[in-house]
Amino acid sequence: MGFFRKYKTVEEILPDFLAEKEMTIQHRSFYPYMRATNVFMHWLKYNQLEQKSIKSITSDNISDFFLYLGKTKNLDKPTCEKYFLVLRQLFQYAEKRDELYFIPFDRVSFPKKKKDQGAEAIQSDDLKILIPYIKERDPQLFLACMIEYYCFIRPGKELRLLKVGDINLKDGLITVRQENAKNKTKQIVTMPQQLIDICYEIGINEADKNLFVFGKHRMFNSRPWSVNMLAYRFNKCRDALKLSKGYKLYSFKHTGATMLHMSGLPMRELMDQLRHTKLEATQHYLKKFCGIVNDRIRYNFPSPV
Repeated sequence: MGFFRKYKTVEEILPDFLAEKEMTIQHRSFYPYMRATNVFMHWLKYNQLEQKSIKSITSDNISDFFLYLGKTKNLDKPTCEKYFLVLRQLFQYAEKRDELYFIPFDRVSFPKKKKDQGAEAIQSDDLKILIPYIKERDPQLFLACMIEYYCFIRPGKELRLLKVGDINLKDGLITVRQENAKNKTKQIVTMPQQLIDICYEIGINEADKNLFVFGKHRMFNSRPWSVNMLAYRFNKCRDALKLSKGYKLYSFKHTGATMLHMSGLPMRELMDQLRHTKLEATQHYLKKFCGIVNDRIRYNFPSPV
């Protein structure tokens, strides 16, 4: 009877694969699976391969798909590598269910990594222009920038879903709740006195502890802003001042860490404030955003004359 078995297509296997993933991973992590498999299905249909069983998908087919990602969709190496991990898991899922006997990912080539589009640290001269401009026009955005700058709170869920009750002005601490933290553990961050003073000025000490700090209508609210609203408002301020497009809301975290490092703070204490778990991660972070700065070279280099 096995000779007459009909093997399933990718489209037939995909719903069960995605349903299993949705149950076992967090919602935010599930999106890349949806995106990668949707693009793959679109490519199969365009190339009239959607009726082929997953067993019949060859290494050449997979190689052609990744060439399509790099050349036609203009995706860079890190993004293609994410597609690779997702689709390989899909084929491994099919293999465990005896839908194929060979995973055809042996001829995949990735494009070169493109120019780093990450947020840049903001130069000190630009900070002197940018901060007063934001403070005057958008106090809520100003507070977001200052929390990032002083406490390195990441601008995604950590910052956007911060509640008034998470900010302890008396003890000078901010709690990043477990469900919002990047590494899914509750974390406590030290608030410098400058940030405590800003929070008092904005009235956090008098606000309902259950409200979101960055709520709708630019005030404390029971509903937080949508995912990209703070970044959108920052970009408008940046563009109005004609500053570098490399400056993003996230730049305040990199800028604060850079300036704190340059002030002479011991590496271990900076690691704690950044909430890194390994000193090597902090060293790599600083090398990326600060470079290698040596004051002995800067101030003691022998003159050629």
